[in-house]
Amino acid sequence: MYMKLKRFLSMLMASVLCVGMLAGCGSSKDSTPVVMTVDGEDVQSSELAAYIVYNMMYYENYFGMDVSQLAEETIFDSIKEGCKNKVIQYRAIDKLAEQEGVTLSKESKEKLEENKNTNRESLGSKTGSFTRWLKYSVKGDEDPFVTYLNSYGYTEALYDKNCETMQLEQDIIDKYYDDGVITEKFNNTYLHAKSILIADTDDDGNALTGDALEAAKKKAQDILDKAKANPDDFDTLWKENNADTAQSDDGYYFTEGDMVDEYYNAIKDRHVDSINGELVYHEGYGWFIIKKMELKEDALTDTSAYLNNTGDGDDSTIKTAIGETIVSDKLDEIIESLEVETTDEYDKITAYNVNTYLPFASDALVSGSGSASISANGSAA
Repeated sequence: MYMKLKRFLSMLMASVLCVGMLAGCGSSKDSTPVVMTVDGEDVQSSELAAYIVYNMMYYENYFGMDVSQLAEETIFDSIKEGCKNKVIQYRAIDKLAEQEGVTLSKESKEKLEENKNTNRESLGSKTGSFTRWLKYSVKGDEDPFVTYLNSYGYTEALYDKNCETMQLEQDIIDKYYDDGVITEKFNNTYLHAKSILIADTDDDGNALTGDALEAAKKKAQDILDKAKANPDDFDTLWKENNADTAQSDDGYYFTEGDMVDEYYNAIKDRHVDSINGELVYHEGYGWFIIKKMELKEDALTDTSAYLNNTGDGDDSTIKTAIGETIVSDKLDEIIESLEVETTDEYDKITAYNVNTYLPFASDALVSGSGSASISANGSAA
């Protein structure tokens, strides 16, 4: 659900930022209408409208939906409700930080400033090289960085608060790590194993049948027998026979739900360095010979140890994954206790007038690839 600050603007530029990554509140001088309150705190339309606009643009860009489709009651109400929930969620982060005594450190503030300056330069604020074509025209600001943010419904103040909130959440996770809470959960819920897979499919991914299937099963049983007879030979057997090319030399770190049930259940109660007594089979994968390994705490911060990294450059860690789970559970408790009310203005926001709830003048914020589009005053044209 939460992204790293260094990727914030690049993902924004790629139009893949979804509501789950948005946070924050508007400027204290904001004069846009109040659309809801959270425990008595006013939420201006400038914030909620920005989130709605971005989500509409996301649906338009990635699903080809035009404004007439987005305006359908079930779709737009779902978008608006999701954005409202995120407004609530991120205020809960502030409350959790207060409970935990966490504030942005000097180092965190410096990191935020550094990232912002990098993002400004990437958009030409200092070089004058801002060349991206803005199909959403925004008036009254010549700063390319701010103009770019405005083109997505954002003010600079909201952008700053988004980044601060995301950094604050990371600082809470760091506190849980420093306090040993994350390490304790790691030791209690994670497993570490290395396995030899004998596939039940051929090189083209087709399921083995008949004699070929029986031969693969026999091979797996032979390897299991050798591994149990000479545990020290496991690594050699792994190098010679393992069909799981995604597995590193150090195997996998995982918790319940990360692996197929047969794999997890086969070793969860075994002692370190032991090998499963019988073959572990899951159709579509094959037979596993699994060695349970010792948990190493340095795996918590090793990006290569995290099973669910999404690709090159992903800096996710087990520490972050566990921390986010802990934070999420605590936020659920806080959110349950919050008093939330919406105003009449909230009910008035539609796909056709949402741009008029922003704190700056703007033309059509959803282009509308079909017959309907939005004019500057929010009416359908």
